[in-house]
This record gives sequence, structure tokens and C-alpha cells, in this order.
Amino acid sequence: MLKIYIANLGKYNEGELVGKWVELPCENLAEVLKEIEVVDGTRYEEYAIHDYESDIDGLQIGEYDNIFALNEIAEKLNELSDYDKKWLEAYFEASGEDLLTALDQFEDDSTFYQDMTLEDLAEELVSDGCFGDIPDSIVNYIDYAAIARDLSFESYYETKQGVIYLS
Repeated sequence: MLKIYIANLGKYNEGELVGKWVELPCENLAEVLKEIEVVDGTRYEEYAIHDYESDIDGLQIGEYDNIFALNEIAEKLNELSDYDKKWLEAYFEASGEDLLTALDQFEDDSTFYQDMTLEDLAEELVSDGCFGDIPDSIVNYIDYAAIARDLSFESYYETKQGVIYLS
């Protein structure tokens, strides 16, 4: 979910608040701009984003961000499955990339382990044989916390959504 409050910047500077909340993606942003009297070639041709709401943790929208680019981002977000949205949020949190770059790269540049901690992942890697065959007699002595710590040094990040490996 992405909602923005678009204000007529010229009217705002004159002391009049003319604006509208818009849920993105929006089919006709040009019509919304006309509704708030923002029209190219007139005295009031600039807008500003005065507020926003989003369910994407860490998303920052600036006052002068391009609303048409934000609309395209919202369209891409709507196409994602719930799993992919969590994966994207984890990538966004761990990588520090802007949202558009994260949308383009998260599937190719990372591996996601939903709802896991680094210790959970350490246990899974051991049980999957990633560290070789370990006899059952010593499995209880494995220090999964130490493996988790080592994973964190190797581009594995624990996020609110789970663990993500950035390649």
C-alpha cells in the first residue's frame, strides 16, 4: 500500500492548502493534478508531496519526488506475491538500495529465507549437509550461535522478514 498527499505548491506558498490523498497506483495522475489545479503552462504548475503512508518499512518519499515514477513503482509492487514483498523488504532493509533499484535487483542479487533467524539457518545448513557429513553422536555439540555469527560476516543479514544473503 502506498498513499501520497499531493499539494498544489503555488497555492500552498500563498497560504492556501489545496491537495488530495491519492492511493498508488493511480490510473490517471494527470486528472488528479487537474483536480488540485496543477496545470502545465499556468501559474500553478508545481506540486509537492506533503505526506505519505506505506506498509514498506524504511521507505522514504521526498517532498519533490516524481509522482509518475512513484506510480510505476506502486504498479510493480502490486504485481508481487506476498512472499516476494517480504523478500523485497528484507533486501531493501539489508542492502540500503533505493526502492526502484531494489525492485530491479532483489531476485537476482539475493537468496531469502523467510521467517528464519541466523541460528535457524545455521541449523538448516548443517542438517542439509553443507558442512559435510556430521555423525549423529556429535550433532548435539554443534554451536549454532557461532555458525550464525560467522554467517553474519559472510553477507547474511537477519531482518524483520527473515534472513537474506546478498550475493
